Amino acid sequence: MKHLNAADREALALKLATMKRWVLDELREESADVAGTAEDRVHDAEAADDARMDEVRFAEIEVDRTRLQDIESALQRIAEGRYGVCIDCDADIPRDRLLAQPTAIRCAGCQSEHELKRAPR
Repeated sequence: MKHLNAADREALALKLATMKRWVLDELREESADVAGTAEDRVHDAEAADDARMDEVRFAEIEVDRTRLQDIESALQRIAEGRYGVCIDCDADIPRDRLLAQPTAIRCAGCQSEHELKRAPR
């Protein structure tokens, strides 16, 4: 985190806080949508369509929950002074990468390697 100055840390914390508010808003909207569709079902065909839409909404909710966890983890790392350090190689994550992806936990090289290991063969 030493490679980030106070202005960088403040800007990144603000960006993360903004992202968190946006994700929380999305989660509230998606949860309300799922709750509202159950009351409107009249016919079997409508119920089947609604069930498929609910599956999509639940998947979107899960994506947003994961994003929220990533954001909260990044904010915690900032608070603890561990932000901006690759979890694999302990190298500083470049400032430009953090500005583009504030929740990054790996440098670009380690992230590429991580994704290659996870890719289906």
